[in-house]
Amino acid sequence: MTNEEEKVESLNQVLAYAKTAPFYSNRIGNNKLTSLADLKTIPITTKQDLREQSPYGLLATDNSLLAQYHESSGTTGQPVSIWYSAKDLKEITDQIATSGVTMTNQDVVLIRFPYALSTISHFLHEAVQTCGGCVIPADSRTTITPMPKVIDLLSRLRVTVLACIPLQAIMLAEMATLLGFDPRTDFPNLRAICTAGEPLTPYKRDLIEEIWEVPVFDNYGMTEIGTAMVDCQEQQLHLFEEMFHIEILKDDLQNEVKDGEVGNLVITTLRNRATPLIRYATGDLVQRKEKKCLCGKGHPYVIRGRKEESLLIQDQIFDIYELEAILSPLTAKRFWVAGTIDDQLYLLIEKENDSDQVSNEYIKVLEDYYKVNLFIYLLDKGTLYDRSEPLAFGMKAKPRYFLTGTELKNLLAERGILDDSKER
Repeated sequence: MTNEEEKVESLNQVLAYAKTAPFYSNRIGNNKLTSLADLKTIPITTKQDLREQSPYGLLATDNSLLAQYHESSGTTGQPVSIWYSAKDLKEITDQIATSGVTMTNQDVVLIRFPYALSTISHFLHEAVQTCGGCVIPADSRTTITPMPKVIDLLSRLRVTVLACIPLQAIMLAEMATLLGFDPRTDFPNLRAICTAGEPLTPYKRDLIEEIWEVPVFDNYGMTEIGTAMVDCQEQQLHLFEEMFHIEILKDDLQNEVKDGEVGNLVITTLRNRATPLIRYATGDLVQRKEKKCLCGKGHPYVIRGRKEESLLIQDQIFDIYELEAILSPLTAKRFWVAGTIDDQLYLLIEKENDSDQVSNEYIKVLEDYYKVNLFIYLLDKGTLYDRSEPLAFGMKAKPRYFLTGTELKNLLAERGILDDSKER
């Protein structure tokens, strides 16, 4: 049996099972798939579908088998309800345990993700313990463990692995510096950082590794599906092929992009999950690398960020990946926001040192390359992230890198920057 035949067989089993969920009972036909192409006859499942069907419309299992419940943050509307069975949880945590960071019973792992209804903290917590490691649950949404306390725990408890969103790793390094520590030398037991929760571009990975001088390993997933990819030892993301089938589609959500192109990630669970998802449009932009990974696991993936959190200017998409590529050669690049006014791109960056500057020559190179008008302004430290109150620093919800036009204009006005000024 070929790989495609095996995949089609798995999909047919999952589709038959998914039909027991109220939402999918009438959306999936009775005819079995004969090829992967046949999957496209099933309608896309959207985030709005999940909102409308929560909490029970997507549930496809006996309530007695349920082990855990999670919800999305609900920041963009009604929260999405996702249920997991004990079998689901074990499969997810077993896969996380295959990460290239290679947890052992010698590891002390500080988890700085939010707990409560989010997923990654719970899944990683269990995965670490599955590997025999010890967990320090330093929830990022409680005043019990503000950043100064986390720095104390990192030092006093000889933490070997820090797990947090990429931006939090940068913030923690800054807090460590404010408290008199050098992140590169004063945490000698720290051997790695594990990230999740927002796109980790190669530029941000390089920045975090430069700050802490330890390797960074990423984890990609979401509340709806749990973890779907982890970094191998080569620090490349690989899909859990036996658990998920993915499509990378053009904006029409019908046709596949060409190899190596960026497209919309659509995912189907290949296990009989308590909450099965069939052709779920995640809202994320993803790219499958054309070159196979040195680890032997095939083609790795690049997560470019959420489509709704990117800027479109004159047919040019500026996602987090593209913007951090622009920032990467600058001396100041840790904390930034972007926005547009009148089809012009604005990048606002907090200074890291008084000597930081952006040359007009570099901006001209960028404008010639992207064919857009571009303004880069350096702001005083603390403009975007207030360090004056340690309890508040880093306690916000998900990072925001993109401002609305009104927010951008207000920030420019507060800083005394004229919209039509060409002075950077």
